Amino acid sequence: MEVQKPELLEKLEEKKISVAKAAEAIGFDPRLLGLYLVNDTYPVPKRILEKLAAVVQN
Repeated sequence: MEVQKPELLEKLEEKKISVAKAAEAIGFDPRLLGLYLVNDTYPVPKRILEKLAAVVQN
């Protein structure tokens, strides 16, 4: 199942997971993750989307 950026942003918001908490959970720089997660059409690397999807599912 391929995770899409808009879906992931919605799920993070629903679960009230901040960018800082998500970054900590996947071991990533929170500032860089914040830039990736801006609601635009810029693609997020697949590996980051997959790690974030795992965080949202837990």
